[in-house]
Amino acid sequence: MTETAEFQRQHWFSPAFPVGGYAYSHGIEKAVETGDVTGGDSLTRWIEGILRLGAGRNDAILLAEAWRRAGGEGGGADLSALLDLAELGIALGLSQERRLETAQQGAAFYALVASSWPHPGWIDWPDGRELPYPVAVGIAGAIHRQPLRPLLGAYLQAFAANLLAAGIRLAVIGQAEAQARQASLLPILSALADETLTASLDDLGSIAIRGDLMSLRHETQITRLFRS
Repeated sequence: MTETAEFQRQHWFSPAFPVGGYAYSHGIEKAVETGDVTGGDSLTRWIEGILRLGAGRNDAILLAEAWRRAGGEGGGADLSALLDLAELGIALGLSQERRLETAQQGAAFYALVASSWPHPGWIDWPDGRELPYPVAVGIAGAIHRQPLRPLLGAYLQAFAANLLAAGIRLAVIGQAEAQARQASLLPILSALADETLTASLDDLGSIAIRGDLMSLRHETQITRLFRS
């Protein structure tokens, strides 16, 4: 079962798993245009800020809470509580594009897991209700009995990798350097997974102000590669 769980995580967070993450830069595209991000050092610091002080940390807390509300600790799933959590997750998206980012990836992820990893205990998400990406991952993880700590680690690693990939496409960092930068983020990713493992909704919060501002300003950027 341990081997299956590891394979499953690798599959879910593989770049080939088509949740559409490549289409979003989380505001980094605007940060490049304004000169806030100019190369490997500034890109890495920017991603560190998002992880520790912004959406990365909040996503991990939402994922863990969704895992618990979906029965990850051995109880039954509470759909009403999950719907409330999903609504909160959408509300935490500061900009229209950030809400689009998490809702579209969440819907795509949930549908893909349902079709590629069918499970008799699958929770049918109500039509018309948005499902944030971390909440979708937490629900799927609980249903498939994914252990929470490795699931958090895999999610955060994929989160950081997607932002680094945006930097590659925006030509502020090369592919080889991006791999080294990804490896350098391991202590932060590991510490964040440990911290959010036992965090509650009371621990939600963000002070990644510049990142939020770039997300808002990206909505009116004229020439764009990314949707956020």
